[in-house]
Amino acid sequence: MIEFTAEYKKLDADFRKRNIPTDKPGFCDHPNFLKAEKLEPNSLNNYAAYVATQPYSTGYLQHAHNIITRASRILYKELETNGRLGACVDISAIFSQILDKEGIWNCGIKGSLTITFPPDSNEEKTYFWSIDHGEFEAGHAWLSAPPFSIVDVAVKQQPYNGTKRDYLPNFVLSESTSKVNVEIDDIISPSVREKLSISGLPEDSYIDRIAPQIKDIIKVFPALNFDSVNGAILKYCPVAIHASNTPLKEMHNMNFSGKTPFELYNDLFKGKL
Repeated sequence: MIEFTAEYKKLDADFRKRNIPTDKPGFCDHPNFLKAEKLEPNSLNNYAAYVATQPYSTGYLQHAHNIITRASRILYKELETNGRLGACVDISAIFSQILDKEGIWNCGIKGSLTITFPPDSNEEKTYFWSIDHGEFEAGHAWLSAPPFSIVDVAVKQQPYNGTKRDYLPNFVLSESTSKVNVEIDDIISPSVREKLSISGLPEDSYIDRIAPQIKDIIKVFPALNFDSVNGAILKYCPVAIHASNTPLKEMHNMNFSGKTPFELYNDLFKGKL
């Protein structure tokens, strides 16, 4: 028997009270949800928590595992052919809506990514900071889609130097639940840390001062490590939830061999996963 947690029941009741249907993925695009979001900016975080705390049957999780795995292979190849580097925000937004249409629960996450390369690679640790130049930025973006805690088809398609790309997987599908600690240098760039130090702000208050939402996010989506088979260790540190306000049918943020994201969905994904 599937057990419903208190957190899930609370979230579900709150959405239903606002006449927001919760019966299928992507209800964060429903007009009533968008209306509620204007009044309560935390609504998107609640949607993500709903996805994370929802009880899933064994059958659903196996189905989702198969769909996400197949879709990741396809989308990675399309991104590789496209050739664009640093497209993690756009491609994750596209992927999220593709999964919505296929009935797969998911949510988008923005955060930091720290990559540690094996000692014999002679490659330095690489950081994608969420807080740089004194502002919050999308250091990296990926999805959480049960049973996968991390779904990242863009990790290899970033502007790396040297041989770093050789140590990275084409894409990441991780079911890990082993939490790791979030360190200041994972989230905040050295230039920003230097400015904060000069201002006299205590180091242990940097993250709370600049991005106070992080503590609430990592309660639901903790920082996790992914160990690549090629020896690199990828540390994912969630900072914020994200979702596109543009429906897949209207997206023109990327071009796939002349196809829009919606045309790509119809051509390679719809009814074929």
